[in-house]
Amino acid sequence: MNKLRHQQLKSRKQQLLTEIQQQRQSLSDCRQHWFEITQYYDKGWQTLLAFKPYAVIGSGIVLLYSLRHPKKLYRWSRRMINILGFIKIVRNTLHKD
Repeated sequence: MNKLRHQQLKSRKQQLLTEIQQQRQSLSDCRQHWFEITQYYDKGWQTLLAFKPYAVIGSGIVLLYSLRHPKKLYRWSRRMINILGFIKIVRNTLHKD
C-alpha cells in the first residue's frame, strides 16, 4: 500500500509540474502580446516625459507673465479651451464617417 501511495504521489507531482510549465509558457506568450498592445502608449508616455523639463520652465514663465498680465492670461486660456473644443468636435465628426 505504501508503494502504491508513493507512486500516486510521484505521478501527481509530475502532473503538477507539467501544468506549471504550461502556465509559465502561457504567461510568457501573454506577456509578449501585452507588450505589443501597449507599445504605442509606452512610446507616447516616454515622449511626454522627454518634454517634462520644458513644461516646468514653460509653466514658470507663464506664471510670471500671468502675475503681470492676468487679463491676457485669462483671454488666452479661454481661446485655448475653445480651440481644443473645436478640434475635439472636428475629430469626432471625422471619426463618425
